[in-house]
Amino acid sequence: MIAAMLLIPAVVLLIPTYTFELTLLQSFLFQAMLVYGLFSILWIVKHHYRLAGINFLIYLLLLFKVNGPMEVAGYNVSQGSEQLKVMQFNVHAINKTYEETIARVIQLSPDLISFQEVGPVWADALKRGLKVDYPHYTVMSNPLESQGIAVFSKYPLVDTERLLWEGTANIAGKVRVGDEQINFLAMHTMSPTTKLRWKERNTHIQKAKKHIANKGGEFLVLGDFNTVPWDKRLLSFKASTKLKDSRKKLTPTYPTWNPFVGQIPIDYIFHSDGIGCDSLDAVMITSDHKAIMGTFQIAGG
Repeated sequence: MIAAMLLIPAVVLLIPTYTFELTLLQSFLFQAMLVYGLFSILWIVKHHYRLAGINFLIYLLLLFKVNGPMEVAGYNVSQGSEQLKVMQFNVHAINKTYEETIARVIQLSPDLISFQEVGPVWADALKRGLKVDYPHYTVMSNPLESQGIAVFSKYPLVDTERLLWEGTANIAGKVRVGDEQINFLAMHTMSPTTKLRWKERNTHIQKAKKHIANKGGEFLVLGDFNTVPWDKRLLSFKASTKLKDSRKKLTPTYPTWNPFVGQIPIDYIFHSDGIGCDSLDAVMITSDHKAIMGTFQIAGG
């Protein structure tokens, strides 16, 4: 009876995320994995070895599902000699620590930054505070402050586009590094708090896939995707675009008010095969999201 009770939630956690409800539930797969791991230890202590074995098997299956989408083989630094430090950061629209945020960003000194939830006040603060260090920038506002977006760069931005997909702002273009022009797409999907917004988020990801396919060439895609790496839609996005997730471990980013074990990974920097990722880390700044920052090798002239 106890074994059956343990297996039922495990089946729900392990099946693909076809529905809105499953997607929300499976966002916390990492936490469920830890619970099954702890129960394995508990049953061993109580000498219930069969239950411990069942729990441990479920733990391993969940571990595989969590780690499966990540490029655990290591970082690829064989491409090129030009280096580009890239940051992705959701500032949180109601966050008012403008000066502290800008000072921290300047201290971290990324070369290319994608900001989300950039309302008018945040846009003015970022322009004012970063324009000396980051003379190349594009900001796209949105009637919803939480859906505004901005890209700041130390390197020239070329052919920038402001794209409105599913009611959210996106910025696309190229960043010129050495003799290379690297495509980029900065995006922020809707938070799937309702079934309608879940569908909008999924459609948004589909439009991003089409944009990348139409452009071709080397790509960096930065954004708050509001979903986890093992979500069926994100797995499809990676397979279709042939992009790689820069994270090689869980690297959770949200919400910062939870301890590490209560956070989930929803912020990303994806890169194409011709770009090598040297490192990726989550960095605490001021928001309800951690920033993620990676160093990439670009084939420069």
